[in-house]
Amino acid sequence: MMTVFQTIVEFLLLFLLIYFTLKMFTYSSRLGNIFKGTLYLLTIYAIAYYFNLDLILKIFKPFKDYWPLILIIVFAPEIRVVLERVGRNYNANVIPTVAKVEKEYIIEELLKTTDYLSRRRIGALIVLERHESLDDYIRTATPFYIRVSSEVLTTIFIPGTPVHDGAVIIRGDHIMCTGAVLPNCKNEERLPAKVGTRHRAALGLSEQTDALVLVVSEETGSVSVALNGKLDFGITKESLRLYIEQHIVARKIKGDA
Repeated sequence: MMTVFQTIVEFLLLFLLIYFTLKMFTYSSRLGNIFKGTLYLLTIYAIAYYFNLDLILKIFKPFKDYWPLILIIVFAPEIRVVLERVGRNYNANVIPTVAKVEKEYIIEELLKTTDYLSRRRIGALIVLERHESLDDYIRTATPFYIRVSSEVLTTIFIPGTPVHDGAVIIRGDHIMCTGAVLPNCKNEERLPAKVGTRHRAALGLSEQTDALVLVVSEETGSVSVALNGKLDFGITKESLRLYIEQHIVARKIKGDA
């Protein structure tokens, strides 16, 4: 009986280990590049070992002796991101969702907002919370609990208002705060040189959470979207609609198809 129990526990622990390892790759785009580099070095070491290339093996000796410590140092930022994101995950019963009617309303209000701001080249940063809690960012921002509307959103981002430079965070169908400060992106080499702070902040938040971030450029008026560590520049109104429709967290109600 004990052997069966141990086997079940071992299987569950192995499953969790594999699950969180795969999660690390989905949570951090940088991790894939680190993994490729590690495979590259291991391939060189394997060839040197097979052909007994003493000089190459001597170069690799410090890495061979201290590889656990090196892995911890190299992967520490990614491990921290995974642990933070796991901690931010909502319980399935408390994820802020919107009904079908509310979803259509929110989409139209966001499209009106971005269209208005884009035509007037007014910069904006709008965050849609999804499955991972953004309480850490809401807590340090200016409280602003009000239902989503294009009138309120455009007013917030009008230049001269105290919070127009920060981000608005939307949970469900309500604006939770204004003036939120978002983290800068870690992989700035992937961004064009002229990209501003709003785009960097949008990408940074999307690297650390599953939020959908809308950006309106103050310089060009173009609209961009950040999601899962990727930034889609200068998208059309229809593309923006598809982004929001696909990624906004909605629930089914009676009568839905």
